[in-house]
Amino acid sequence: MKATMQHVGNQLTTWAIENNSEDEVDLFARSAFNRFYYAAFLETRTMLGEFNTSWKKTPHLNIPELLREGVKKKVINTLKALVKSEDISIAESNKIKQSYQISVCELANLLEQAYQIRVLADYEPENKATKDGKVILLGIHKLATAKEWPNQANSYCKAIRKIWKETGLA
Repeated sequence: MKATMQHVGNQLTTWAIENNSEDEVDLFARSAFNRFYYAAFLETRTMLGEFNTSWKKTPHLNIPELLREGVKKKVINTLKALVKSEDISIAESNKIKQSYQISVCELANLLEQAYQIRVLADYEPENKATKDGKVILLGIHKLATAKEWPNQANSYCKAIRKIWKETGLA
Protein backbone atom coordinates (compact mmCIF):
# COMPACT_ATOMS: atom_id res chain seq x y z
CA MET A 1 0.00 0.00 0.00
CA LYS A 2 2.78 2.46 0.87
CA ALA A 3 4.41 1.93 -2.53
CA THR A 4 1.05 2.68 -4.14
CA MET A 5 0.77 5.92 -2.14
CA GLN A 6 4.24 6.93 -3.30
CA HIS A 7 3.40 6.02 -6.89
CA VAL A 8 0.23 8.13 -6.77
CA GLY A 9 2.20 11.00 -5.25
CA ASN A 10 4.74 10.74 -8.06
CA GLN A 11 2.01 10.84 -10.71
CA LEU A 12 0.30 13.80 -9.05
CA THR A 13 3.65 15.60 -8.95
CA THR A 14 4.16 15.00 -12.65
CA TRP A 15 0.69 16.34 -13.42
CA ALA A 16 1.29 19.41 -11.23
CA ILE A 17 4.61 20.17 -12.94
CA GLU A 18 3.22 19.64 -16.45
CA ASN A 19 0.05 21.66 -15.84
CA ASN A 20 -0.30 25.37 -16.56
CA SER A 21 -3.60 25.92 -14.78
CA GLU A 22 -2.93 27.49 -11.37
CA ASP A 23 -5.96 25.74 -9.89
CA GLU A 24 -4.93 22.32 -11.15
CA VAL A 25 -1.31 22.83 -10.07
CA ASP A 26 -2.64 23.64 -6.60
CA LEU A 27 -4.98 20.64 -6.48
CA PHE A 28 -2.49 18.09 -7.81
CA ALA A 29 0.32 19.40 -5.60
CA ARG A 30 -1.82 19.36 -2.45
CA SER A 31 -2.83 15.79 -3.16
CA ALA A 32 0.79 14.82 -3.83
CA PHE A 33 1.92 16.25 -0.46
CA ASN A 34 -0.85 14.20 1.14
CA ARG A 35 0.10 10.95 -0.61
CA PHE A 36 3.80 11.33 0.26
CA TYR A 37 2.87 11.86 3.91
CA TYR A 38 0.70 8.75 3.91
CA ALA A 39 3.42 6.66 2.27
CA ALA A 40 5.84 7.65 5.07
CA PHE A 41 3.18 7.13 7.71
CA LEU A 42 2.23 3.68 6.40
CA GLU A 43 5.88 2.57 6.33
CA THR A 44 6.20 3.58 9.98
CA ARG A 45 2.87 2.06 10.98
CA THR A 46 3.85 -1.26 9.37
CA MET A 47 7.09 -1.30 11.36
CA LEU A 48 5.33 -0.44 14.62
CA GLY A 49 2.80 -3.23 14.02
CA GLU A 50 5.68 -5.69 13.60
CA PHE A 51 6.99 -4.68 17.03
CA ASN A 52 3.66 -4.61 18.85
CA THR A 53 0.28 -5.19 17.20
CA SER A 54 -1.41 -2.55 19.37
CA TRP A 55 1.08 0.09 18.16
CA LYS A 56 -0.28 -0.28 14.63
CA LYS A 57 -3.46 1.50 15.75
CA THR A 58 -1.64 4.52 17.19
CA PRO A 59 -3.18 7.79 15.94
CA HIS A 60 -1.04 9.87 13.58
CA LEU A 61 -0.31 12.60 16.09
CA ASN A 62 0.86 10.12 18.74
CA ILE A 63 3.35 8.22 16.61
CA PRO A 64 6.28 10.62 17.09
CA GLU A 65 5.82 10.41 20.87
CA LEU A 66 5.50 6.62 20.69
CA LEU A 67 8.75 6.48 18.74
CA ARG A 68 10.60 8.83 21.11
CA GLU A 69 9.25 7.32 24.31
CA GLY A 70 7.69 3.86 24.08
CA VAL A 71 9.74 2.33 21.28
CA LYS A 72 12.98 3.88 22.50
CA LYS A 73 12.32 2.81 26.10
CA LYS A 74 11.87 -0.81 25.03
CA VAL A 75 15.28 -0.86 23.31
CA ILE A 76 17.06 0.98 26.12
CA ASN A 77 15.66 -1.40 28.75
CA THR A 78 16.70 -4.36 26.61
CA LEU A 79 20.21 -2.93 26.21
CA LYS A 80 20.49 -2.47 29.99
CA ALA A 81 19.52 -6.11 30.49
CA LEU A 82 22.02 -7.26 27.84
CA VAL A 83 24.82 -5.29 29.53
CA LYS A 84 23.80 -6.61 32.96
CA SER A 85 23.88 -10.19 31.67
CA GLU A 86 27.22 -9.40 29.98
CA ASP A 87 25.88 -10.34 26.55
CA ILE A 88 27.18 -7.00 25.25
CA SER A 89 29.62 -4.43 26.56
CA ILE A 90 28.73 -0.96 27.75
CA ALA A 91 30.55 0.43 24.69
CA GLU A 92 28.47 -1.76 22.35
CA SER A 93 25.32 -0.75 24.17
CA ASN A 94 26.18 2.94 23.86
CA LYS A 95 26.93 2.56 20.15
CA ILE A 96 23.61 0.80 19.51
CA LYS A 97 21.75 3.31 21.69
CA GLN A 98 23.24 6.29 19.87
CA SER A 99 22.43 4.85 16.44
CA TYR A 100 18.93 3.96 17.56
CA GLN A 101 18.21 7.35 19.09
CA ILE A 102 19.27 9.10 15.89
CA SER A 103 17.01 6.95 13.71
CA VAL A 104 14.04 7.15 16.07
CA CYS A 105 14.33 10.91 16.56
CA GLU A 106 14.83 11.60 12.86
CA LEU A 107 11.81 9.48 11.96
CA ALA A 108 9.70 11.17 14.63
CA ASN A 109 10.79 14.62 13.40
CA LEU A 110 10.09 13.68 9.78
CA LEU A 111 6.59 12.48 10.62
CA GLU A 112 5.81 15.59 12.67
CA GLN A 113 6.95 17.93 9.92
CA ALA A 114 5.26 15.93 7.18
CA TYR A 115 2.03 15.80 9.17
CA GLN A 116 2.01 19.58 9.63
CA ILE A 117 2.50 20.08 5.90
CA ARG A 118 -0.19 17.51 5.12
CA VAL A 119 -2.59 19.43 7.38
CA LEU A 120 -1.68 22.63 5.52
CA ALA A 121 -2.35 20.89 2.20
CA ASP A 122 -5.65 19.40 3.35
CA TYR A 123 -7.19 22.13 5.49
CA GLU A 124 -5.82 25.48 4.35
CA PRO A 125 -6.96 25.95 0.75
CA GLU A 126 -6.34 29.69 1.03
CA ASN A 127 -2.60 28.88 0.96
CA LYS A 128 -2.15 27.95 -2.68
CA ALA A 129 0.52 25.65 -4.04
CA THR A 130 2.48 27.48 -6.70
CA LYS A 131 4.80 26.51 -9.51
CA ASP A 132 8.01 28.24 -10.54
CA GLY A 133 9.46 26.30 -13.45
CA LYS A 134 9.55 22.73 -12.17
CA VAL A 135 9.57 23.72 -8.51
CA ILE A 136 6.27 23.37 -6.67
CA LEU A 137 5.84 25.13 -3.35
CA LEU A 138 3.15 25.07 -0.69
CA GLY A 139 4.15 28.05 1.38
CA ILE A 140 7.86 27.46 1.92
CA HIS A 141 7.61 23.68 1.51
CA LYS A 142 8.94 22.11 -1.67
CA LEU A 143 7.09 19.19 -3.17
CA ALA A 144 10.46 17.69 -4.15
CA THR A 145 11.30 17.50 -0.43
CA ALA A 146 7.98 15.80 0.33
CA LYS A 147 8.67 13.31 -2.43
CA GLU A 148 11.61 12.03 -0.34
CA TRP A 149 9.58 11.44 2.84
CA PRO A 150 8.70 7.81 2.02
CA ASN A 151 12.30 6.93 1.17
CA GLN A 152 13.59 8.62 4.31
CA ALA A 153 10.99 6.87 6.46
CA ASN A 154 11.95 3.57 4.83
CA SER A 155 15.64 4.13 5.67
CA TYR A 156 14.92 5.05 9.28
CA CYS A 157 12.56 2.08 9.68
CA LYS A 158 15.18 -0.24 8.21
CA ALA A 159 17.77 1.01 10.73
CA ILE A 160 15.30 0.67 13.62
CA ARG A 161 14.31 -2.87 12.57
CA LYS A 162 17.99 -3.83 12.39
CA ILE A 163 18.54 -2.72 15.96
CA TRP A 164 15.45 -4.55 17.14
CA LYS A 165 16.90 -7.72 15.61
CA GLU A 166 20.38 -7.06 17.06
CA THR A 167 18.94 -6.68 20.55
CA GLY A 168 16.73 -9.76 20.24
CA LEU A 169 13.45 -7.84 20.30
CA ALA A 170 12.41 -9.02 16.86
